[in-house]
Amino acid sequence: MADKGIKRFDELNIARLSLISVQERIPADYRDWSVELEDGDRRYRVTCQALPEYGVPHGIDTDISAALVNLYIDQGSPADGAVTCTPYQLLQMAGLDTSGRYYASLDESLKRLTTTTYFISEGWRDHPRGRWTNVNFRYIDRIEFTSGEAEKLDASSVLRITLPQEISRSVRAGYIKSLDLSFMQTLKRPPTRALYRLLDAQRRDPENPDAVAMAYQVGLMEWAEACKIVTDRPSMAQRTLDAAHEELIEKGFLKNVEYLGRGKKKLLQYTFGEAFIPPDPALLQELADLGVTQTRALQLVREHGEQTVDDAVVRCKAILAAGYKPRSKPAFFVDVLKNPGKYQLPEGVSESRKGTSKAQQAKLRPSGQPSLFEAPLRASEEEVDADALLRGEPREKQVEEVMRTLTFLLRNDLKLQELDTLRLALDEGLEDPLEIKAWAIKGISGGQKSTVVRDLRTRLAVKMQALRDQPPTPGH
Repeated sequence: MADKGIKRFDELNIARLSLISVQERIPADYRDWSVELEDGDRRYRVTCQALPEYGVPHGIDTDISAALVNLYIDQGSPADGAVTCTPYQLLQMAGLDTSGRYYASLDESLKRLTTTTYFISEGWRDHPRGRWTNVNFRYIDRIEFTSGEAEKLDASSVLRITLPQEISRSVRAGYIKSLDLSFMQTLKRPPTRALYRLLDAQRRDPENPDAVAMAYQVGLMEWAEACKIVTDRPSMAQRTLDAAHEELIEKGFLKNVEYLGRGKKKLLQYTFGEAFIPPDPALLQELADLGVTQTRALQLVREHGEQTVDDAVVRCKAILAAGYKPRSKPAFFVDVLKNPGKYQLPEGVSESRKGTSKAQQAKLRPSGQPSLFEAPLRASEEEVDADALLRGEPREKQVEEVMRTLTFLLRNDLKLQELDTLRLALDEGLEDPLEIKAWAIKGISGGQKSTVVRDLRTRLAVKMQALRDQPPTPGH
């Protein structure tokens, strides 16, 4: 699953354009497609050309593509569009199984995303300039990885993936929307996840992304074309979509789906569930200030309603300001939310901000909210003992977590092969994962990054030489 407490996003162009087929499996000869669609008065065309041996992107490619965007954001959205990670981290961010069978699927997915070219005419939004543009790109512009076997990705590989400038530039410009990745990962099948991602983007006005519609109507066959469902029969398109509709209604994302009309002129009318109206970002930030993770915050807003949660924030902060010191702020907040009569509200404090204008509410809330790409200045209370908990985990998990941290901190300083050597040293037990993580963080936070990099190279060279000097084990 994706890391708790960190906001997740989708780049709006790729989410709206549905560059990846919602189908879990595709015909063997499905290697290209071209669609011409309408959005109000604007017509745009999207063409996809894939290599015959891989076919067009489909299935888990939607999970991998969403994960890549979020890893890119997590790593500070560098101007070169590069993401450095391990296969484990990529699968984990995508919400896919990390135990083994998905490594081969990941390898295939990355090959499809690297070798497929998209041509988009009048459909790519250059949001800062307020223009619709023409672009062509591959979802992955460049990929490098280390491997024990020629051209074969494995669990111990280290990846450096470069996103195309069209995507990375759009992300850096802030043309993104929140993506409930934790909810998306509860959906059982790739087609349902792909349809959720597409619908969640289509309900937004591309020229005013903060505007979120509660209903969406589209022609059935036009929608099948947008979803890259390979059929010219309305009944087949409806049958393919209905399996995904059923789960999205069951989970509350959709309130209702209606089919209007007959044959190829049939229309689809979607009504979205009210629980999936995105919460006020400022409220989510206040909950984060109380130590409540993003995933938990979204769950609480869905269960109790935004106004009730907002009232509980006011009550909780007033009690804390009066001097009350709970053992755990997040647990205390949840208790205040669920049992409002249990705690005495200090005198002179209003119980609710209900009726207060948004402008006034903004003044009540902290002004210095971090930007989307700014790393948090302090760990949430739920993460304070993360290293202590990690010490009790299997060594494989310790290695993955430490690689995630050190890859982020040193991705611009170490070559891919050096990161691979670090991984090997951890895998072989030549270094204690948590000890080397603490050593590196201490040095970097003390302004000694260049010294850490130099000493790490020396340290690894000595360890690897010792490994090479070991006598072979019997039978090898």
